Amino acid sequence: MIRGNTNKPSPKINPLSPKSDSSTQNPSEKQSENREWPESLKDYVQRSFNAAPHNIDAIENELKKIIATKLAEGALYQTDWTKVELPKSCSAINEKDIKRKIFKSYSRSPDRSLIENDREFQKREKRAKRFQTDKNAKSWGSPSAENDPMINDLDYTIVGTCQKLEKSYLRLTSAPDPSTVRPKRILKKTLEFLKEKWVKDQNYTYICDQFKSLRQDLTVQRIQDEFTVRVYETHARIALEKGDLGEYNQCQTQLKELYRLNIPGHVMEFMAYRLLYFLYTRNRSDINSLIAELTDEMKRDNSIKHALEVRSTLATANYHKFFELFLKAPNMGAYLMDHFIERERIAALVVLCKAFRPNLDLEFVRSELAFNDLEECKEFLNTHNAAPFINPDNTLKTKDAYRYIEASGKKFEKVDIKGQI
Repeated sequence: MIRGNTNKPSPKINPLSPKSDSSTQNPSEKQSENREWPESLKDYVQRSFNAAPHNIDAIENELKKIIATKLAEGALYQTDWTKVELPKSCSAINEKDIKRKIFKSYSRSPDRSLIENDREFQKREKRAKRFQTDKNAKSWGSPSAENDPMINDLDYTIVGTCQKLEKSYLRLTSAPDPSTVRPKRILKKTLEFLKEKWVKDQNYTYICDQFKSLRQDLTVQRIQDEFTVRVYETHARIALEKGDLGEYNQCQTQLKELYRLNIPGHVMEFMAYRLLYFLYTRNRSDINSLIAELTDEMKRDNSIKHALEVRSTLATANYHKFFELFLKAPNMGAYLMDHFIERERIAALVVLCKAFRPNLDLEFVRSELAFNDLEECKEFLNTHNAAPFINPDNTLKTKDAYRYIEASGKKFEKVDIKGQI
């Protein structure tokens, strides 16, 4: 058995046995068999195994052939083994082993030059760094002004010196400059300015951009207090009013964390919004988790009580009660219900078409499904390809309309996490 400088022993190499028969060996071969291998050959064998420890069997077979050939030629002891090429099996290094070695050398050694030529590794490392957060910071969830990787990678808290009320939102690509960040006293003026601007101009694109910038300035300065809550609540309400569920959901996510820090705000109002939002996305696990968090005191709150009743009507298919609740939703609950009112109207109309044959009074449909007027009801039927089945006396041929109404309901079967159909 040949041993190198490593701790692990090399596999046995005996190219003369059992394939060779002593009766057929010539005297020179027998003499060679009794001599000790040269040190250069031992070193050659060891280098071969060290080059690809995962491929020992293949290397061993090649070594046997190489040594047997040299022995047969009588050149085993005359060969300069330091100049002999290693077996071909040594170069068949598994790609995964290369990456594993590179990763280990990177993680254990300060010499990063070992991996400079591994482009794929560098790309992955760069991607990973983008999403690293400061060890003392919270993970902010989905992409938004406050979860910019550069923000969460700050090692210290800055204090802004910018005096401008208006500032466009720009995603950070480097550590923020205090001269471009507004301090809290300026941000308070900015909030009041934006509220007045919204009432006056109703320019949502501008307002949303300004609020994202305001939120970013709060985040980079680690400001988490009642003012922060007020900013997020205001932006969330504006987003609801304009039907922007994506931006609303970002604000809602941050408010949930801020409320958990026991920072005062309109907790009950936004808890009710969260429940209605989950009803829209049909996220049953989150619905159950939220309900489990509610205390008896919370359940007595009007907004939460309303949201729980909405959930109950959907669970029991009590559409008559559902549309009554839609008409008297507190705060801005109706804006959230607007996003799934069409879905529930389709479901309710399918039931009505099954129950009433051959005709259904459209005025009854208007009243039950909470349409503002008969024209709105007819436009709804037209959108869902049921208008051709409206009789001159404002009744609906339910048997004919049923299959079109039912087909329209299929597009509401899937809703993604942001509430988009």
